[in-house]
Amino acid sequence: MALDTSIYAKTAKGRDEVASRGMGLNGRQRTVLILLDGRKPCGALASLMTAGQVADIVGQLLALDLIEPRAADGGPPAAQPERARETSRGEHDAHVARVKRYMVQTAQAHLGLLAAEVVGRIERTNDADQLRSVVGYWHMALRDAKDGRATACAHLEHVRAGLRDAGVPA
Repeated sequence: MALDTSIYAKTAKGRDEVASRGMGLNGRQRTVLILLDGRKPCGALASLMTAGQVADIVGQLLALDLIEPRAADGGPPAAQPERARETSRGEHDAHVARVKRYMVQTAQAHLGLLAAEVVGRIERTNDADQLRSVVGYWHMALRDAKDGRATACAHLEHVRAGLRDAGVPA
């Protein structure tokens, strides 16, 4: 899914930030946070700023846990790494699957046509250890991409946190 068709909604923390202004977001960050309502795609923000700027800000807001991906139909949030305790093998697998989907989403959002190779490597992984071995490749691709450069480190920290939640040393 390209960023222009990606849909994001505010998390509880994001709604609190809109009300309190406690995190000191800059004007563009705050505008994007307010406009991401879980219904309209990021492409609707094209008249406000360039796609690269929107992508950078979306990455920043994701890293701050102020927004979360939504399904294309506006339904419940698309999976992404969450901070929770691991209590079972099923939860471990669910955490790894969420991390995997998050990596695919960010690759597709920031890498354009180059995402195919990165996404292929991610999708071919079968367990946490294999996924961990792909994280460096994914991160370097994001760092090398014009649209991903500014947010690559934040995305990496998000993935590492998700892997830690799954009980995988990141």
